[in-house]
This record gives sequence, C-alpha cells and structure tokens, in this order.
Amino acid sequence: MKHKSILWKALFTVSALLLIHGCRDPFELTTRDFIELELLQYPESRVQDIYKSFCQDNLGPEHLIPDPTSAANYLKEELRTYQEDLDNLRYEAPVERYYYVGDQQRYARVDLSVVLDSLVTEEAFLDAFVRSANVGKRITEEEWANKWKKVAKILRKDFKDIPYLENDLHMLDSLMAEGHYIMHHSQAFRDAYHPHYRIIDMKIFVNEMKPLIEQW
Repeated sequence: MKHKSILWKALFTVSALLLIHGCRDPFELTTRDFIELELLQYPESRVQDIYKSFCQDNLGPEHLIPDPTSAANYLKEELRTYQEDLDNLRYEAPVERYYYVGDQQRYARVDLSVVLDSLVTEEAFLDAFVRSANVGKRITEEEWANKWKKVAKILRKDFKDIPYLENDLHMLDSLMAEGHYIMHHSQAFRDAYHPHYRIIDMKIFVNEMKPLIEQW
C-alpha cells in the first residue's frame, strides 16, 4: 500500500506540473511560474521559503568550504539522524529526490535519501557539494537585494494568499537592510517537509548525480 501511495503522489505531481506548464523546459520558467511551482511542490511554504529558494539560486550555497572535513562530519551526522527518523516512522523521505531552485535554475536541492538508499555514495555526494559550494556567488548581495525587490512585488500582486505575507516581507526587508541575506526555512516548512538536502551546482548535478538517481 505504501508503494501505491507514493506512486499516486508522483503521478499527481507530474500531472499537475503538466497542466500548469505544459511541456516547457524548466529553465524557461518565469519568476511567477517558479513561485507557482514552488507552492505546488511545497504548499506550506511561507515567504521566507520562496526567498530562500531564489537566494540559493542567485548566491549559491551559504559558505565556501576550504576544508571538507567539517562538512563531511556534519553530513555523516545528519545522515545518521535522518535514517533514525525514517526508521522510527517519524516521517517519510520525499518522493522527489531533487528539486531545481529559483528562476535561473543554477542549483538543485538533492535530498540526502539518495545516499541512504545507495543511489549516490556518501563520498561522491560530499565531493559534489564541496565543489558546488566553492563555485562562488553568482551575483553580489546588492544585485540580489535589487532582484528580491522585484520578486517581492510579484508576491504582493499575485500571491496575497500566502500566510503572513506582508509581515514576512517586512521582516525580510529589515534583515536585508542589516546585511543579513542567508535565511533558514520557515518553521511551517520544516514541520511539513523535514528538509534534509544539499545544494548542488546544476552542471555537476546533471552530469554526475542525476543519471545515478534516475536509474532508481
């Protein structure tokens, strides 16, 4: 029964995406299309989750990783706790193993379940993440702040039903004015989706990881 449930969820998601976007390539999505897609994939998203996706797409991973040792230790510990949560049925791994972020699609979020299920080795996953983190920022913080203003304008105009939209937009404005650009997922998002992923550069993902994942 569990496998049937997963299959139906996957079929529903694919059907819904085709209804909204037809057969268009994901790289051609407009900003508004992306927000719709984000809310379809993650209905419990708040403004800061949409912000985070655009920010990841434009600024890349949060930090450079000159020494991968700490990243390796953190990954190993997160894999351990993730597996423990799955074993104890606290929640299930997502049906979709990866998700393209932002409207430029420069990065993919890759769920750690691909390692737990032996689709990608832990060593290969870590190597892809470290290289992705060290690619560097795609644009400056100033350029990102200007872009976010345009995204926020679209949110105010066309996505007024997102809970706490105005309050969250004001909160983000204040944080960015103080030079804080990196945000966590909202509590609503964490409660609903239990995110365990890493951001992988799109070229690395498509060439090295996607073929392995899609063999499953």
